[in-house]
Amino acid sequence: MPLSDESEEILILGGGPAGLATGWAFEQLGRAYRILEAAPVHGGNARTITFNEFRYDTGPHRFHDKDPLVTKRVIELLNGDIHEVNAPSRILWKGRFVDFPLKPLQALFSGGISHGIKAGWEFTRAGTAKNGAANDSLDFASWAYSQFGRTIADQFLIPYSEKLWGVSAENLSPDIAGRRLPGFTFRAILKELLSGKKKTDHLEGRFLYPRLGYGQIVDAIAQSLTPGRLQCGSRVTRLKTVGEGVFAVGFKKDGKDQTIFTSAVVNTLPITLVVRMMDPPAPERILEVTGKLLFRDVILVALFFDQESISEAASLYFPDPNLEFTRAHEPRNRSREMSPPGKTSLVVEFPCFEGDAIWTKDEKDLVRKLVAQLDDMGLVKASKMEAGTVTRLRKAYPVYVKDYKIRCQLILDYLGQFKNLVTLGRGGNFFYGHVHDLISQGFSIAEEVDKFLEASYERDAKLVSGIIS
Repeated sequence: MPLSDESEEILILGGGPAGLATGWAFEQLGRAYRILEAAPVHGGNARTITFNEFRYDTGPHRFHDKDPLVTKRVIELLNGDIHEVNAPSRILWKGRFVDFPLKPLQALFSGGISHGIKAGWEFTRAGTAKNGAANDSLDFASWAYSQFGRTIADQFLIPYSEKLWGVSAENLSPDIAGRRLPGFTFRAILKELLSGKKKTDHLEGRFLYPRLGYGQIVDAIAQSLTPGRLQCGSRVTRLKTVGEGVFAVGFKKDGKDQTIFTSAVVNTLPITLVVRMMDPPAPERILEVTGKLLFRDVILVALFFDQESISEAASLYFPDPNLEFTRAHEPRNRSREMSPPGKTSLVVEFPCFEGDAIWTKDEKDLVRKLVAQLDDMGLVKASKMEAGTVTRLRKAYPVYVKDYKIRCQLILDYLGQFKNLVTLGRGGNFFYGHVHDLISQGFSIAEEVDKFLEASYERDAKLVSGIIS
């Protein structure tokens, strides 16, 4: 295999938002690095795709102003070409689209008076019981019942979560509770009763969004990098280790196997892949645990219509377990430049696992069935559709099954023995983070690696000096 003589390079595995952000940080630190990305394009699952005059993201992404420093960096990077979006979300509930998250009284009384009394009684009992943190429960089903009562949990929380994650609620970690009904508290109910307002504060959908799509962020980061540092079409195949370090990385590019010596490795690839690339191989126990971690795949179906608008919502949710899709978004509701004048599009998500039948389903049949279902519910008019495309996203997000933390920690402890290897991101840390999280992580990791290499250089310099003297 041809070898690179740039042994001082830091290798970043993966050119998604986490890998790009880390490269961006190394640029500012003046460190030599290279990003190896298997796909022909950068951005991972934070890309914006172009179809004729339409643009759409690989999911209904939003940039939240949660980290002031990250927000400042992104705004400066985009030269201010980012704006605030204020659009609500909707859920198909009892045959019509209503506010999402569900307003408390909607959830309690959507099944009639008797249903409301039963649900309210259960909810009251749950509220007066010990209101522990999610981690106090053994599984998501137990958490949902303890927080909201059986009627409400079985009506929405559990069915939707099982469809989204592809695992029974009894086998899901309570950590997925971040997807519960926000604002569903006694205070929220009282506010709704007393104010008479149509929307409570938690229903507002405010977020930041780039003018040309969410992918404008990763595109801008990629353009800020020194030419040649981002190397797409380079699939990592092996991490060669000796003792407590990774000293070389093997990858395949243009059908040829290559190897690069390295001073440090920053991994953003799924840890399930990285463990299987270790040379010498990881211990059997680690390989066994790795096989029990799951990533959810997603099929995106983008539909393009000859009409100006479908709805005003930022996102639409579909909890019905008989529907294979969970969520949809209309890109033009984020930025008018996502669709040509007078036209719009709708991007629908089908969560699944790569081995499921739907993963290999004929794309035309998939589009045809989806349009018919959306037409039946009155959301779109099939006669207005011009075209449809299908995009498959592998390992889009980690699945939080019970005991996932223990399994992850075993793997991370194993990888942690290699002093010049760090891992981050959705895949690298098995962490359901967003782009602002990944950018923050990238800069923090880059600073850690910089300090580690500086300390190593000083240690080596003292060692050489001692030998010479």
